[in-house]
Amino acid sequence: NKMDSGELHLPDELSAIRNGLKFRAWTLRATAVVLASAPLAVHAQWAEYTNTGVHPPIALHQLVVVPPGGDAVLTLRGYDKDGDLLKATVQSLPAGTGTVYQLSKVFSEYGYEPKKGILIAAGQEVVDLTGNRIYYKRPAADAAPVGAYGIMTYTVSDMTVSNKLKSESPSGMVTFVPPSGIIVGSHFSRGAEAWTIVGNKAAGGHVVTYEASSRGELNHFVYGSDDTINIADVSGNDLNLWFFQAPSKFLGHQGIAYGGTLDFTLSSFYGDFAIDKLNVGLPGQSSGLHLVEIHCAACNVNRGVTLAFPLQSAPGRGFTGAATRFSVPLRETAGWVEDPKNTLSRWAPPTQCTFIEVISGITSLKILGDFTKW
Repeated sequence: NKMDSGELHLPDELSAIRNGLKFRAWTLRATAVVLASAPLAVHAQWAEYTNTGVHPPIALHQLVVVPPGGDAVLTLRGYDKDGDLLKATVQSLPAGTGTVYQLSKVFSEYGYEPKKGILIAAGQEVVDLTGNRIYYKRPAADAAPVGAYGIMTYTVSDMTVSNKLKSESPSGMVTFVPPSGIIVGSHFSRGAEAWTIVGNKAAGGHVVTYEASSRGELNHFVYGSDDTINIADVSGNDLNLWFFQAPSKFLGHQGIAYGGTLDFTLSSFYGDFAIDKLNVGLPGQSSGLHLVEIHCAACNVNRGVTLAFPLQSAPGRGFTGAATRFSVPLRETAGWVEDPKNTLSRWAPPTQCTFIEVISGITSLKILGDFTKW
């Protein structure tokens, strides 16, 4: 019988095991370089700027790195093609710990301490003479989470010379993260965190099994086994591949991670990883075996788009079953390919616009667990 097992754990990477394949710590990470996703906001609303006349402004998505117990003064930035004066309004506050304040009058005008002014409430306009700045403060007793501290949303409005409102932007997102840069992750210290396995016999997938012990590099992990055997008569290739599927916290708008990485570690307890025993991908799939697949159902005007990161695009171009750390760049030029939805066409690299659109509306994210034929 063919048996594939997978395990997952997280400090700041993802590892999986199948065939003894471990699926350990899973994280979505953004580098400190990606402080704002201005290209995303511009791409998403560019159509509005092809018309003449009044153009509504854009609130830019931002990533703000704050150490535990630390603070940050940040500008709620906007873009307006007409060059109008912009005013910012906080629409929603970050959930959990961390507090948002107006700047004090003395800091706003002269840059002198203290920075903290009055507490900001949702729906409140930012008051700052220098330009839409606010103050974010972490609690004194603080620890870095495995993921973002929280997300705040805001809008910018363009004003006339007489300070009257012209139009308001869609919401921009400010994502506050610890120095690790991790936006979202799974720790498995207390459970499986709703990870599932798809591609096996059970329709719609099934939950992984949680193991609160350690084995090699893994400490608290999840695992699964391959319960569908569907071998092609000629090639002997497995026609049903199973994946670890991420829970809902990894889905939705993750566009701020553009330019960052998806990190995980794979290793195997058992299985034949000889070259001739490895799967080569599904029929008609010119890109070979897919290590990662991301799907966006609403992309391309609700036609749906699937992006894949082939195993051959990873450093070393393969997986031997030994503990291997993968760091998959979240950039369209890194080796990602797009499903052409036609078995006669090749999977080709996506455009920057398509890539950003997909990670800004993730419907499913899957990590391969099925590497060998038997």
